Amino acid sequence: MQGGALRIVCLGRPDRSDAASRVTREAVSLGSEGVYVIPEEGSSSGEFDQGAIDWRGELGSAQWLITTSSTVLEGGARKSAWGASMAFAELEGIRTVMIVDKPDDGSRIEESWGSVIERIRQVHILFIENGVIGEIARIEGTGSSEILKEIRESGLVPIVCSFDESRGLVGVEHSLGGFEAVIEGATSAERWLAGFLSELPNSGPGPSGIEAAASRKLE
Repeated sequence: MQGGALRIVCLGRPDRSDAASRVTREAVSLGSEGVYVIPEEGSSSGEFDQGAIDWRGELGSAQWLITTSSTVLEGGARKSAWGASMAFAELEGIRTVMIVDKPDDGSRIEESWGSVIERIRQVHILFIENGVIGEIARIEGTGSSEILKEIRESGLVPIVCSFDESRGLVGVEHSLGGFEAVIEGATSAERWLAGFLSELPNSGPGPSGIEAAASRKLE
């Protein structure tokens, strides 16, 4: 990686309670630079001008754009920003990380997942929270143990992954195969993903590099 600290651009909630913001905080604690598109001060839900965002300026020299599937459900301005962020990231060569999480209204998960499917070709890393694996598998008509591989193959997503905090078990599917690894020491899903994103630019795109980044022990 060139040009100093790894840069992550986060499209999340202004109160920073969402999974994308939590991952960004963890990445900052590991030495990355975190940029939040929606300002924290004076912003209540949905109250910002999406059209005023300078996406090229915000994305700048970033390595990653990170957002969540539930963001698309959180109001018109944020929904527009969700789509625009990925479109500009694709144009600027920035890789999008999509966290598939459970919406506040759990009954809308099919709606949020449908929006992800519409944009799946713009996603480089799809991280599915362990708590929604079963629901996504049900929607897709497959088993929980096969869902990562099936989504990777059908959506042509370069990397699809998940992390089971209770077992410290990470599952990763990529274009050249897949693997599971047990992460030593207790860690959260957000911290694991932050570490994975921090390591990938250095470890290389091949299978051994992906596995090394995914298996990194975090303090």
